[in-house]
Amino acid sequence: MFIYIIYWLIHPILFFILIFSSIFNFKIRHHLFHERASWKRALQKIHLDNNRRTVVLFHAASKGEYEQLLPVLKLVDKNKYFILQTFFSPTIFRTEKESKLFDAVCYHPFDFIWNPYKFFKQMNIKYYITTRNDLWPNHLFIANKMNIKTILINANIYPRNKYINIFVKYYYNKIMTKFNLVLTGSVRLKNDFSKLVDHQNIIVTGDSRIDRVIERKKHKKNIILPKYFIETKTLILGSIILSDLSIIFNGLSKYYPKGQNSLDEKNHSLIIVPHEVSDSFIKKIESKLNHYGFTNWSYYSKGFNNKSRIIIIDNVGILADLYAYSDLSYVGAGFSQGVHSIIEPASYSNAISYGPNYHIVDMAIELANKKLTKIIYDSNDFYNFLLLFDNNKELNNIKYRVANYFDTEKLASKNIINAIFT
Repeated sequence: MFIYIIYWLIHPILFFILIFSSIFNFKIRHHLFHERASWKRALQKIHLDNNRRTVVLFHAASKGEYEQLLPVLKLVDKNKYFILQTFFSPTIFRTEKESKLFDAVCYHPFDFIWNPYKFFKQMNIKYYITTRNDLWPNHLFIANKMNIKTILINANIYPRNKYINIFVKYYYNKIMTKFNLVLTGSVRLKNDFSKLVDHQNIIVTGDSRIDRVIERKKHKKNIILPKYFIETKTLILGSIILSDLSIIFNGLSKYYPKGQNSLDEKNHSLIIVPHEVSDSFIKKIESKLNHYGFTNWSYYSKGFNNKSRIIIIDNVGILADLYAYSDLSYVGAGFSQGVHSIIEPASYSNAISYGPNYHIVDMAIELANKKLTKIIYDSNDFYNFLLLFDNNKELNNIKYRVANYFDTEKLASKNIINAIFT
């Protein structure tokens, strides 16, 4: 209880910070000003159902979490359950609010103590389900008091050293024990949770992100890239951020010493996908390309220059499908908070590399332990990874073994549904 009292005491400060931030931040402002109206529309649909079905709330903070929920939502028995989908990000709320996968949609309330009780009571919610690392202390606290079933799916955990601090570990333990059920992706993750959290209801179900990647692969969008991306050997730099740039481009300069000319001579292609599509970051990528002699590139949004073997992807939402065109993948953010998802390149049997901070991604750990990925510590490591282009036998062997590993991964969505509703 002590941890919640401290949290409640700082609420007035957090509230004024939120109001002030909304002046400068469109996303916060849109959420704040449209929250109540979205609740009213959702409540009208719940009333029309006339208590015929049990209301189940699924929450996805943003697009990444929603992608994980999609295969689960499709398996919910809609004859028994009314699905209320909540979002936190205006970006995903505005693009998905008309989806037929749920019965109603609204913004998730901000986590102030005065919000959850009224929200849960009005909506008559019986299940409160979040995914990955979505922890809302006040909502969990109130849901427990109201006997609402609380479930965390695809639960993940950061490395143990993040919880050396006794206070942080105490806080994390108190929050996590508010979940009636924790569903996680592997035995390793369950063991890590069990060492940090005194919780009797941690179940290994698998990770529904894998289901989504397989589903998306089967219904792949018809992305039109120049045919030489299929005909040539191709490297993709996926979801890269600022901390990746120096390592990547120093390694590229060693492997392609004459820049564009070397790329052409080797008959290779390069796809560059920033994690955040912003003018400032794309300008940094352009500067690196120019500095190392890569003088001819195209932007995805502006069509393709057939003389260029380099494409900068300045659209969002298509990275998962682009791995179909690549042989080698570097997945970004491994020199920052933690590497992004490697499920997508693995599903397309790429040889995969990433930086040293990969211990928050279960598949990254497993593939590293099986020596099926290359961990990049510096530009020399990245250069050595690129040498796989020159060794067809080794490259094909790695791709074959990655494909075999991925084929053994079990679909999780049915396990998740069974764990929640039976």
